[in-house]
Amino acid sequence: MSLRCWFACALLLGIHQAGAQPAPPTQGFAPGVAYEKRHVDYVVERDGGVVKEVESVRLLLNEAGVREAARLTIPYSQSLQRAEVLVARVITPEGRAIDVPPASIFEQEAYASQAAPTFSDYKVKAIVFPQLTVGARVHVKTRLTQKTPFLPGQFSAFEFVSPHSARQDFVFTVTAPKDLPLHVQAIDLPHQHEALADGRVRHVFRGANAQAVPSEAGSVARGDYSPRMVVSSMAGGADLARSWRALAGDATAPTPRVIALAEQLTQGVDDPRQQARLLYDWVRLNIRYVNVVLERGGFVPRPLDSILSNAYGDCKDHATLLGALLRAKGIDSTPVLINAGNVFWMPEPGTLQAFDHMIVYVPSLALYLDATARHADFGTLPQVDAGKQVLHAATGDWARTPLPSGSSLASRQSIDVAEDGAARVRVHVQGRGEAASGLRAVFSAWQSAPDAQLVTAMLAQAGANGSGKLRRPDPDAAGKPADFDFDYDTRGFVDLPGPGAIRLPATPFGALATLVALQRVERRFPFPCPSGELREETEIRLPANVRLLRDPPSEAYSLELPEARFDYLSTVQRDGSTLKLSRSVTIAASSAVCTPGDLQAQRTFVQQVERSLRTQLLYE
Repeated sequence: MSLRCWFACALLLGIHQAGAQPAPPTQGFAPGVAYEKRHVDYVVERDGGVVKEVESVRLLLNEAGVREAARLTIPYSQSLQRAEVLVARVITPEGRAIDVPPASIFEQEAYASQAAPTFSDYKVKAIVFPQLTVGARVHVKTRLTQKTPFLPGQFSAFEFVSPHSARQDFVFTVTAPKDLPLHVQAIDLPHQHEALADGRVRHVFRGANAQAVPSEAGSVARGDYSPRMVVSSMAGGADLARSWRALAGDATAPTPRVIALAEQLTQGVDDPRQQARLLYDWVRLNIRYVNVVLERGGFVPRPLDSILSNAYGDCKDHATLLGALLRAKGIDSTPVLINAGNVFWMPEPGTLQAFDHMIVYVPSLALYLDATARHADFGTLPQVDAGKQVLHAATGDWARTPLPSGSSLASRQSIDVAEDGAARVRVHVQGRGEAASGLRAVFSAWQSAPDAQLVTAMLAQAGANGSGKLRRPDPDAAGKPADFDFDYDTRGFVDLPGPGAIRLPATPFGALATLVALQRVERRFPFPCPSGELREETEIRLPANVRLLRDPPSEAYSLELPEARFDYLSTVQRDGSTLKLSRSVTIAASSAVCTPGDLQAQRTFVQQVERSLRTQLLYE
C-alpha cells in the first residue's frame, strides 16, 4: 500500500474510524452472481495464431447481480484480432430463452481510448441484456480470433479461478499441434494432458466447485493467490525477451538527433551518474505520457525522432528514449519488463500477459529508473515498481527491483489557543523519498482544483470552523523533500470556561489514522507490505486561564507480521502551559508482499494505537 494512496484516501474520503471493531469476514457478504458454467478454450496454430472461445452461464442471485450482469464488454484490437458474439441470451426463472437482439450488440471505443491521454485501436464489443431479474440466467459465448500474434510465432495464455466467485464447471483448455512445444505451470489447478486422434494435444485444467468468499481491500491482485494456470510456447523469460527484441529491433540505437540532445543536456558534466540524472530528469519532465496502442504499438516502441518531435510517448517510448540518450553518452542500459499493477507473482514460462509496463536498468549504477514517473526523483522508484520481479529485455535475465527505502512523511502542527477559546493553527508537512513523489503527484493531479476547494476539505478534516491558507509543493522540484504549509484560524477550538476536553485536530491527510485503519482488515489473502515512516507532531500552547489536569501517557506498541514489523511510539513533553505530543509509525518490511499474521495480535495492536490516537487533553 503506497503512501500516495494514504494521502488521497485520508483527504478525499476523510477516514476517521477509530473505535470501530472489525466485522467477521463474511458478515453482510452476498455475491451477486454464481457461475454455473465457465469454459475457456484456446485453439493454437503453429505460427502462434489462436482462437479463444469463452462460454459462461451466470445465475443472478440478487439485485446486485442484476446490475452486474446488465452489460458485458469484450475488448479487442481491431487491427490484430476479430471479436464475435456467438450466443447472447437471457433465460428467465421460468426457463424461457430471450435472445439479445442485434441492435443491443454494438461496438464502441475502449474505455481507455475515451480518456486522454490515450490513442488506441482497441474497441469494445458491448452486449446489453434485456429483461434481467433475480433468478434469471445469462448465457454468453464469444470468440476472439488472433489474426496476427502479438509476438510473431509465439503464444501464451494466463487464466485463474477467482475465490470471490461462486462457481461450478470451470474448465480451461488449450489445444495445439503436437509439434508446437508448450510449457505449462499450474498452481492449485488440476491439469490433464491428452493426445487427440487428429494428432494434436490438449491441456485441460478444471477448477473445483466452490462458494464465493469476499475480497479484501488492499490485497494483491486476484491472480496472485487464486488457482491459476499458464501455458506458453516460451520456456521462460529468456525466450520472451528474445522474442520481444526480435520484434522491437535495436530500439535504443541513438539517432544523430538523440546524440546531439544528449551532448547538449550533459555539456560540461563528465560524471556518468550526474549525466544519467540530467538525462532522466529531461525525459520525465519533457516527454508527456500518452499511450498509443495501434497494431503492435502496444509492444513496439515508436521511432526515437518521432518521440522527440511529438514530445509524448508511452512507457516503452520513455524507456527506449532514455536508453538511447544514455547510450549516446556510453552508459549501458536495458529496457525492463515489469508489472506496475498490484501484481507480484511471476509465472515460470514466458508470459506476455504478466507485464504491463517498461522501465530502465543501468547496470553500472545498479539503478532502476522509471522515466514515466514525472514526480519521482532520480534514484527513487514509484511504489508500484518497488520489490517487483522483472525481466531485463536486453539479456533475458530475471531480477528484482529494490524495496522502498528512506520514504517518510512528517507533519508538524503548532496550535496557539487564545483566551476566548479560538486557535491559530500552523501546519507543515514534508515528504521524503517515495513520499515526496507522492505529495508532488497528488498536488499535481489537483492543479485544476482552486486553493479554496482544498482548504475547505482540509478544514473539514480538521473539524475546524474558520478560514485557512495553503502553500502547495513544487510539482517539478527534484533532489529535495516535497513540503507544503497549511495555516488556519478556527473559532471555538476550546470551550471556555472549562472544564472540558481538547481533542487534537487531525493533520492534513491524516496518514497515521488512515494507516492504522487499513490494518483492521481481517485478512486471509496476501497484501502489499507498506513501508516507511509516518510522524505527526503537535505542539499546543494554552492561555493562562486554562489548566491541564493531566498529561497523556507516553506509549509504545509493536506488531510483528511474517514479512514486516510495525512500531508505534507516542511521547509527551510538557513545559508550563505548552505541551508537545509526538507520534510515529515505523514499518520495516523484508518483502514486497505480506501474508496475514496472527489475527489477535493485529487486533490488539490496532486497538492500542487507535486508543492512543484518540487521546484528549482534560482541562479546567
